[in-house]
Amino acid sequence: MSDQKEPTEGLRPFFEQFQRLNASADTEKLVELYASSVMVAGPAGANVIAPSNLLGLISKRKQLLDEAGHRKTVLVGFEETPLTPRYSLVRAEWEWVFQPAGGEQTTVTLPSTFVVDRSGDAPHILVYILHDDVTAILRQRGLLAS
Repeated sequence: MSDQKEPTEGLRPFFEQFQRLNASADTEKLVELYASSVMVAGPAGANVIAPSNLLGLISKRKQLLDEAGHRKTVLVGFEETPLTPRYSLVRAEWEWVFQPAGGEQTTVTLPSTFVVDRSGDAPHILVYILHDDVTAILRQRGLLAS
């Protein structure tokens, strides 16, 4: 079996677009970056989510982040490892900046991992793994009510 651990920057522009769309109100364009079904996993388990449900989950997450005073998210770490000619594993690190009304600015850096299908006209996210419970971290930092 060949060892395909040669990191590349091939998907970085895709994740920069992912970052921009996360910051915008265009959730429909953001959903287009995902495969027809995507597995979202985190500390509480994993679920396969259809695009029709993904739109609602993204809107709910945006509302939660806005409540916490979210100002911006920046891609600060990126590592791509090809798994096959079609699929890549991407490890990303995101810096989230929050500033609630009347509060101090807080930065939270969180890693996540993705499996991306590079075939077709454009890449699509197949698997999105959150390493941490974002809601719990925001509560620990005092950005959300307990």
